[in-house]
Amino acid sequence: MKRRISASRRATPPERPRIVSSELVRSRSDEIADAVARRAYDLYERRGRVDGHHDEDWRQAESELVFPVAVTVSDAGPRLTIEAAVPGFDVVDVEVCVEPRRVTIAGLRKSGVAPGATVSMWMYRAVELPEDVSVCDVIAAVEEGVVAVTLRKAGASDAEPSD
Repeated sequence: MKRRISASRRATPPERPRIVSSELVRSRSDEIADAVARRAYDLYERRGRVDGHHDEDWRQAESELVFPVAVTVSDAGPRLTIEAAVPGFDVVDVEVCVEPRRVTIAGLRKSGVAPGATVSMWMYRAVELPEDVSVCDVIAAVEEGVVAVTLRKAGASDAEPSD
């Protein structure tokens, strides 16, 4: 007799991104700001060093180098869930940092466009949380272009009823 395996049991479990320290995330933030500043300066030089376009140059550089991350935060009783859309970023590209009132999702995707040429796209999103969470109880996964981070609220237990 053959056992039938349900589709849900055959499905590959979601992959886990790296959980990193706040120091590493701050370092990533600095790297991104430096890359955007260098690109904005390149744009300034291409314009012939004409002053008065700093904000425009910065926004253009940021749009070229930093992927905009759409985020939703859901409150489910004792837990908060943050979902971030990051299509094109693999699990190895993603880093998650959890602090008591903030979750930061960051990453760098590199792709070769021609032999010897690489294009980098940064991703960075810091989400302020509506209440404190436990930094020791984190479940993070990347599946189908979405990073999902589930956190236990500080002082909450799973026995508490959901809303």
